[in-house]
Amino acid sequence: MVNLGVKAQCRVCGMLAPADEFRLHYKYKQAVCAKCYSGRTEQEKQKEELKKKKEEVTRPPGWDDVDEYLTRASKQRQEEQQVQFSRVPGTEQFKCLCFQCKYSFKYDPVKKIPFNCPYCNAEVPRLRNPGFF
Repeated sequence: MVNLGVKAQCRVCGMLAPADEFRLHYKYKQAVCAKCYSGRTEQEKQKEELKKKKEEVTRPPGWDDVDEYLTRASKQRQEEQQVQFSRVPGTEQFKCLCFQCKYSFKYDPVKKIPFNCPYCNAEVPRLRNPGFF
């Protein structure tokens, strides 16, 4: 199809597009460009809003690398605490509940097997003191 160069402005996004690409959209109840028809315009707007929200998160005065390290360390500790270990009676193994997928499996602290969750392949945090459970 030969494009004669006739362009029209989309009323939703305001961009110029070839007039033969416009379609009637059920939600807007008007003819819109191909981007708006497929929903890409809405997705781009949502991404921009998320970026703005992330940029709005400002640090208080005096925030430095040490504070950043401490926040990451506290998040990591919380993730470790989410993994639940309970001793299996009569054995040296522990019953582990994965923090990502909530899959329950047996963990051997002596051999340190399995290294990862058998279901979602998330790393299993190491037990610090396996004798105290």
